[in-house]
Amino acid sequence: MLKWIEIDSSIIASNVRIIKNSLKKGVKLMAVVKAGGYGHGALTTARTAVKNGASFLGVLTVDEALELRKSGIKTDIMTLSPCLKEELKKAAENSVIPTIDDIRLLKEAENKKIKLSFNLDCDTGLKRWGIDPSMLNDFLKRAKDSEYARLFSFSTHIAYTPYRNMTDAREKLSLFGKLSEEVKKFFPKALVHAANSLILCDFPEFQFDMVRAGNLIYGIYPSDIYAKKKGGTPLKGIKRPWRFFAKIISIKKVKAGEVFGYAGEITAYRDMVLASIPVGYSDGLSMEPRDNVYKISEGASYWAEIKGRRAPFVSKASICNTILDITDIPGVKTGDIVSLAIRRTAANANMARIERGRS
Repeated sequence: MLKWIEIDSSIIASNVRIIKNSLKKGVKLMAVVKAGGYGHGALTTARTAVKNGASFLGVLTVDEALELRKSGIKTDIMTLSPCLKEELKKAAENSVIPTIDDIRLLKEAENKKIKLSFNLDCDTGLKRWGIDPSMLNDFLKRAKDSEYARLFSFSTHIAYTPYRNMTDAREKLSLFGKLSEEVKKFFPKALVHAANSLILCDFPEFQFDMVRAGNLIYGIYPSDIYAKKKGGTPLKGIKRPWRFFAKIISIKKVKAGEVFGYAGEITAYRDMVLASIPVGYSDGLSMEPRDNVYKISEGASYWAEIKGRRAPFVSKASICNTILDITDIPGVKTGDIVSLAIRRTAANANMARIERGRS
């Protein structure tokens, strides 16, 4: 095996427990397993998350939810994007909580006599989807009178980027809190949720009734503002369960000034030792070109790790191979294993995956 992914389920389990233990008393945890569990495997992550404290599972679409149901998952599943009217029946039949943001979907449920519980999403500025706050009251009145569609929860996704709009985000979270009070007047038992991993880290006071954790489950801190402000690390102990490995298949030496690569596009600026790995952008490695001419200032943009040291990419990744600069790493030989940072959701689905530490 020349390239593979290792996923440590025991780390996912630990991350879920750490997140769950950080929540206020009574706050529920939704484990977000959309996009194949962020590349870690939706089913494995779902089972691990539920076993370690998650009360809900979040997916993007009804089809993703159905895949989990077919695999025997009984836990409550919620779609995080609005479903289409033709999906309402499938959602209801499989006990999936769809997100809706259009009163016409309520009418569809009534007309087709589809009994379901749904999540109502509210647009607080992201403009992806969600009901406009000005229309909320009318929607709630209609939902209250519905014989078939029951409002289960109320959500939003805050358009927040750390270090850029913290004040704006806090104002929108406060606004959402006021809107949720209106929702509770009509539906006292409705769950309110706005906090994803980012909001949980930077605005832990806005946990409401449930937190939707994605990045943190997979070992990624989306922000460090709260940590700096409080003088400590939030959710201490969160680790990454994903590692991508490949083996070196060839080593070459080039002289200073020698040109190589397609059309001689790369020029060695010193005597160099190069290693080839059978990994490229078809595997999910970055396609972003930096410069066709290799420069020392460009070399650190992307790298692999060998023997605990960085080996910069030489130029850009090809479709299925990449050249590394191993000049300053002694003792490297063919067959040695390198570790690579690959965007997990972009990793080739056919890549071998090895599960470690089942939990």
